[in-house]
Amino acid sequence: MANIPLEERQYRVIASAVDNRVDEYQAWPANVLKLESEGMEIYQDRTGAILKRLLREDRVGKDSLNLVNSNIPFVTRPGDSSANPTDEVISSTEQLLEFFKSSSDFAELAAYVAFCKVYDEIGSHITAMNVLPKGERPHHLNGVTNELDAFMQMGDEYIPVEVYNGGDYLSKRSFGELSDKYKQLQDYSNDEEPVSNPILVNRRADTEFKKETRKEFNGIVVDTDVILGCEEDHPNLTDTLDLFNLNEIVHLLPPLETASGRELTGEDYDDLVTNDPGEIRPPSKMAEAAEDLPDEYLKRVRGGVQLFYVNTFYRSATGRTEREASLVLQAIYNLLLREGGKPRQVALDEGWDEFTDSYRQVKSVRGRKNMIMEQAGEYITQLLDERILTERNNEVHARKATHPQQTFTF
Repeated sequence: MANIPLEERQYRVIASAVDNRVDEYQAWPANVLKLESEGMEIYQDRTGAILKRLLREDRVGKDSLNLVNSNIPFVTRPGDSSANPTDEVISSTEQLLEFFKSSSDFAELAAYVAFCKVYDEIGSHITAMNVLPKGERPHHLNGVTNELDAFMQMGDEYIPVEVYNGGDYLSKRSFGELSDKYKQLQDYSNDEEPVSNPILVNRRADTEFKKETRKEFNGIVVDTDVILGCEEDHPNLTDTLDLFNLNEIVHLLPPLETASGRELTGEDYDDLVTNDPGEIRPPSKMAEAAEDLPDEYLKRVRGGVQLFYVNTFYRSATGRTEREASLVLQAIYNLLLREGGKPRQVALDEGWDEFTDSYRQVKSVRGRKNMIMEQAGEYITQLLDERILTERNNEVHARKATHPQQTFTF
């Protein structure tokens, strides 16, 4: 297999998976197949392209069933005129769809807990940092009245947070138009006073969505690679996750506990936001609940928040040298998030290389390297003081974080 081109290897893996599932169950939900293929590190859009090829080759059929008030596409045996999956597949598909619809409150709670934990760690070191739970904040967003899933502030920047807990692979466009989720972030972004730049916490978005969010909105997309729910609310979901091979993607967690000992499962968090906000504020009242979050989830959210802060250096720079040094700093921090700790000088050298490889005016900066690198070094010292970086064994590290946008290796 090693000498077989990547796309052909992916094709064979998906084709084999489809054959096995339709042989045993007569039909299989196409969106579930795309989602479970991520467990094999194959992106959903690639799986979709392979399914189209299998359809052209008459190796599969397709149909849809109306389940939970939605038309759900199914992959069928070739030649089958209609989808006729087993009762187990139908009931499990319905259960999974209901789970996606009912778990959003818990996912929003989990994200808020993660932000509270990060605040508890670095909030006293960052100017005007704040974390608030879900709610409407039109006075912060120039009149936008959407309910935000969480809200942060760093310095003079407001950070509206959107949380998506579904199985879709988010894209900038859907059927030729801007997708609803992208338009939401667009609404939350404002480059006039008060400045607001969004963060999206989702399972996974495509490359264009992430790049455009960064470029157009000064925002960050955090790919968690997981879908969260509360085990207390979904005690019978285990068999469905086993059937659909989603145990590595869907994580059922215990209720998340406030400092006073109250256990929250999702809807009760919604109620507290309105009726008893003192139970979940300030952030210290929820920070300890982060112990029950998946470790990698917390590391990626932490990486996203800390990277967002590093990116603010460019937006607050007052001169050319500061701006260029901040771009070197961004390159360094991205490398540390992806590759782990490095000796300080190595990090500076590699950050410079990354910066000059992508900077359009590279000729103009080479003669000013010493000034730029001196400023970048001062930024590193500042990040160490602010606990965005740590130093151990003569290496600098992104503190307790991994990159918020991990890539698949298949």
